[in-house]
Amino acid sequence: MDGGAAVVGWLKQAGVDHVFSVSGGPINPVYRACAELDLPLIHARHEAAACFMAEASSRITGKAGAVVVTLGPGATNTVTPALVATMAGTPMIIVAAQAATGSLERGAGMSHDVLPVLSGVTKWAARVIDVDRIGEYLDIAWRKMWAGRPGPVFLEIPADIMAASLTGTASPLDRPAPPEPARPAPSADSADQLRQALAETRRPLLLLGDDVFWSGGEGWREVAERHHMPFATLRLARGVVDENHALSLGPGYAPCNAALRTALQEADHVFLIGHHFEFDLEFGDRLGANTRVVQVANDPEMLHRNRRADVAVAASPAHLVALFAEAPVASVDHAWVDAMLSQWQAEWAAQLGEDGEDGTLHPVAAIDAVTASAPSETVYVSSHGNVDFWADARLRMAAPGRYLRAGQSGALGAEVPYGAGAAFADPSAPVIVFVGDGGVGFHVAELDTAERYGKRFIVVVLDDELWGAIALPQQDSYGTSYEMDLPRRDWAKVAEGLGGKGYVCRTREEIGDAIADALASGKPAIVQVSVRSVISPYMDYIS
Repeated sequence: MDGGAAVVGWLKQAGVDHVFSVSGGPINPVYRACAELDLPLIHARHEAAACFMAEASSRITGKAGAVVVTLGPGATNTVTPALVATMAGTPMIIVAAQAATGSLERGAGMSHDVLPVLSGVTKWAARVIDVDRIGEYLDIAWRKMWAGRPGPVFLEIPADIMAASLTGTASPLDRPAPPEPARPAPSADSADQLRQALAETRRPLLLLGDDVFWSGGEGWREVAERHHMPFATLRLARGVVDENHALSLGPGYAPCNAALRTALQEADHVFLIGHHFEFDLEFGDRLGANTRVVQVANDPEMLHRNRRADVAVAASPAHLVALFAEAPVASVDHAWVDAMLSQWQAEWAAQLGEDGEDGTLHPVAAIDAVTASAPSETVYVSSHGNVDFWADARLRMAAPGRYLRAGQSGALGAEVPYGAGAAFADPSAPVIVFVGDGGVGFHVAELDTAERYGKRFIVVVLDDELWGAIALPQQDSYGTSYEMDLPRRDWAKVAEGLGGKGYVCRTREEIGDAIADALASGKPAIVQVSVRSVISPYMDYIS
């Protein structure tokens, strides 16, 4: 039993489902331990992609993701996905190798002090130099990872420590599992304030955010129905209440949802549950002058962020469902609620624009053709390009853990690995990635990773031959664009070259046939669709 076994045994006891990795000599003990202790090891093509896969797995399962990488550039390749996980509030453990302790600070091959770098993009970063303390350090990492708002942590282990034998006789699997994350309950006084706010509201707006996902998400549909509260779901919470529900006010992204902007302005109470006023809520700047804010967050640091709350409660949303369900029914202005919902439905219906004169599809037409052919349990992935913003507003998520978006950080490149990670996390669910012809190029090789492990997911490339999110605003501002053109490439053949399936589509019917065939194939696939370059409402608004 060596340091690698200590790492793998701890991860297995913690309930980790997969270890995502790219190989390196110093982490060979981890590879051996994964085989001997029966913890599935997924060998990706790039460390950043391995991290994105682990983060996607966490967003699907509600468990922590795990990554093991080699030293030096192997560790620094994790920086961007660690930043994404930090900004998204996703729990992830990154274990990296380092040169042997006898070579530290001597310029050993690939060795560099990466702790200052990783400390800036994670909740906690440390080095362990005693093989018998690896489990102890991972316990610390676990507590840091889940404390308050979740996030990634980083632990560095020198090569000689990773390979050293444990001095004890007990198996790492005998170590107790780390404790479940704490879910603090509201105080009696806070509970009274919440009931009072419900009693006073006439025009309520319910916003459900990240903490709702991590706390389980059950019961909020009944809360919305009991009090006739229009709701919007944010970020990781999309789908915790079916967005096809009659009370759904669409996604919680104000820049692409004019009805939400109206509701934020006109509501007398905004119940912000498990989230804070971040960019997609315009930092709370556009709330009505008389709007009262009722905010509940697991992490006290999230309370009052960007907008001071009138009622601020440090508690897990899991405890609020029963409180809201048992409170007297709110005396809601039904006419106002109906007006808000009607505005959103009209806005959603108006998103479908015209196809191009050459028959090129509008992005929404392509998105609708895909979703019409996909099963209801499909996991959807998008990111931060112009075509993604069309998809974000168009999709209606019916269940939690079915929607993955790296939009918190604005990072491109997560899309394809997210698709692969979702396929590993839930092999039974179809996975569809929406990405532009720019974003697909970052990590398209991870189709090979999925194919090697027998996993399927579909990448829908909405191809307008342009870096659209930047080019279209440039054209609007300057009358032209600069180095934004992307020649059409045959991404379908790239998929075939990586062992998957490839399709080139121009019509709605061809898209439907391609989705059906790709799902039946059991292979990773690319469906390439020519679309018009049309600026999304999100990009138009923020530009």
